[in-house]
Amino acid sequence: MTAYSKQNLVGIVGLGLMLSMPACTPIKQARNVEESGFLGDYSALREGQNGEALKIYLNPNYPQICNNYDKVLIEPVGIWVGKNSDMATISPDDRQMLVNHLHGSLVNELGKHYQIVRTPQPGTLRIRAAITEAEGSWVALDTVSSFVPQLLVMSKLKEIATGTGSFVGKASGEVEITDASTGERLAVAVDRMVGNKSVTGVTGKWDDVTRTFDDWSDRMAYRLANCGANRPEQ
Repeated sequence: MTAYSKQNLVGIVGLGLMLSMPACTPIKQARNVEESGFLGDYSALREGQNGEALKIYLNPNYPQICNNYDKVLIEPVGIWVGKNSDMATISPDDRQMLVNHLHGSLVNELGKHYQIVRTPQPGTLRIRAAITEAEGSWVALDTVSSFVPQLLVMSKLKEIATGTGSFVGKASGEVEITDASTGERLAVAVDRMVGNKSVTGVTGKWDDVTRTFDDWSDRMAYRLANCGANRPEQ
């Protein structure tokens, strides 16, 4: 890893514990996402279809070789801070919580299908993931606006114009999946999710973001375990 990468990959953590999730406001996929530079090479990515990340690559050979993998190595999740990124303003405690949650969610979901290992072995998938954007919702305002029709209408108008409502969280992330022994690239995804305004509001600042992490982890685990097939709509 280059010196630049080390300086920009912050909040590296070890194995995170899965955090409990209260009822949360719904989330939805954003209209677009910016590449952060974490993955390095984006040339093979295509625009995602329904049920896929906004930008995605799947090795055409993966459906034929997917059953060769029964283990997964999850590298420590990091926060990638690029130029003019608001991520640098997030408190250290919140950064730690976010990377812990994403790592724990990956362990929880992938562990349903694979043995979690710490060293490369035959039949192992290597997962590299980074949070590239995370903005908490305005908890008090979100709760109030969800119950006041005028404010809910204002949020919907903003959503029509920008693709995201007022006072909701959002998150972007990137992941690369390779063969842990050969380094062959098997899959890449770049995605962005935003809070979707609802009458229930949120109960915590990071509800939209942590729910996004759980959705990403579930979707990734399903697709890897099912040889590239998309997860059924939920």
